[in-house]
Amino acid sequence: MRINLLPEEVKSHISSGEVIDGPAECLKELLENSIDANATRIEVEILKGGKRYICVKDNGYGIPSEDLPKAIMSGATSKIRTLEDLQNLNTYGYRGEALHAISLVSRMVIRSRFYQEETGRELRIEGGKVIAQREVGMPVGTQVEVYDLFYNVPVRRSFLGSEDKERRRIYRVFKELALANPHIAFRLEAEGREVFNIKPAKDLRDRSEDVLRQKMEYISLEDPPVRVELILSLEKGKRESYLFVNGRPVQNKKLIEHLKTYGGITVCHLQIPPYLVDVNVHPKKTEVKIHLEGRVRELLKKAFNLRHKHSLPTLAQEKPEYSLEPEFIGIIDNTVIVAKYGDYLYFFDQHLLSESYNYEFKGLNEDKACKVSIKAGERLSVQTARELLRGWVQLKNKESCPHGRTLYYRVYLGELYKKLGRVY
Repeated sequence: MRINLLPEEVKSHISSGEVIDGPAECLKELLENSIDANATRIEVEILKGGKRYICVKDNGYGIPSEDLPKAIMSGATSKIRTLEDLQNLNTYGYRGEALHAISLVSRMVIRSRFYQEETGRELRIEGGKVIAQREVGMPVGTQVEVYDLFYNVPVRRSFLGSEDKERRRIYRVFKELALANPHIAFRLEAEGREVFNIKPAKDLRDRSEDVLRQKMEYISLEDPPVRVELILSLEKGKRESYLFVNGRPVQNKKLIEHLKTYGGITVCHLQIPPYLVDVNVHPKKTEVKIHLEGRVRELLKKAFNLRHKHSLPTLAQEKPEYSLEPEFIGIIDNTVIVAKYGDYLYFFDQHLLSESYNYEFKGLNEDKACKVSIKAGERLSVQTARELLRGWVQLKNKESCPHGRTLYYRVYLGELYKKLGRVY
C-alpha cells in the first residue's frame, strides 16, 4: 500500500505522546511495520542492549521508492485514511509516527525494495533529516538500522536502564510478537550471538512451546462474540502472563492479574469484534479497554476449571509432573553441562551459566561477574554443576548471559526419540 500523510482531522483523534521510550519500544514499532508488510521472515540484531544498534530486516512487500522519503514524516502511514479506518483496525500500526519519532532521536539507515521494482532505495537520516540517499541492490523487503538511540538527547539517554535490563525488555517484546504471529519465522541475534531462531509453527500452541521453551497445553472456549484461547505451561516455576487481543499484544491490568492467579506461564489470545475494543487509550497502543470484560473473565474461569477437571488427572496418569530442578546428566569437555528439564535436553555453557549466576544472585556487575566465573575447560564438581542448574531456574534472564551470549542449546526429546525410531 502507498504511504500518505494523515489529514489533521484524523491525527487529532489519535492519542498523542511519545512512542519511543527506549530500545524495546523502538524494536516493537519496527517489528510491527514488518508484520504489517506481510513479511514471512523477520531478522533482528541488537548491540549493547539495543542502545548502540538495532536492525530489523524483513522480506515483506517493501516501500515504493518514491514513497520512502515520506516514511519518516509526521503522520505518514499506509494503514488508514479516514476515521472509519481507525475504528476497524486489523493492522498493528496506525499512528504514522513510529519511523518519524525514531528518526528524530537516532542515526537511521532505511533500505527498501518494493516488490514491483527492480532495485531498492536507501536513506540515511540523522536527527530526523535525510543526509543522503541512493539506489541499492537488494532483495524485496525492508531493512531499518537504528544507531545510537537518543544520541542527541543525552538526558533521555541517561534514563535508559543497563544493557542487560534493556536487553530483557527487548526479549519480551520480541517474544510477544513472535507468539502472536505463528506463521512468521523470527530470528534474534544479540551481541553477535543467536538467541532465538524460531521457525513457522502450525498453531498457537506449537509457537508458544518454541518461544517459551516449555511443554504446554491448549484450551479454547467461545461465547459469541468472544473467543478465548489459552496456552498453559505444564511446568511449575515463575508466573508469567501474555495477553493478546485480536493478535495484538496488549496490557489490561484486571485481566493480567486474573491470569496470574492461576500460576505458571499463561498465554491468552482473545478474539473480540474490533468495535468492542478501544486500542486508542494509550499512545503506545498497549493498554486496551474491553467492553465485554466481564464475559471474558467468565470464559477464562470456565477454561481454567475445565483444565482442572479434565487435564490434570490424565496428565498425572500419562506422564509424571515436571521436576522443579533440572536433572543433571553430565559434563562434556569440562565446558558443557548437560541436563534434562521437562521434555528437553539442555546443553549449557558452564562459563556463561556461572556468569549469569554471579550477576543475578551475587549482584556483581557484568565485567566482574565474567572475571570470577568458572571458565570453559575448568573442572567443576557435580555439586557445583547442580547448584548452577538450580540457580538457572530462578534467573530473571534464562536465555543469555549479562553480555548477551546464549546460555544453552536444547533438543526436544520427542525429536530425539523419533530419530532413533522410538515413541516418546
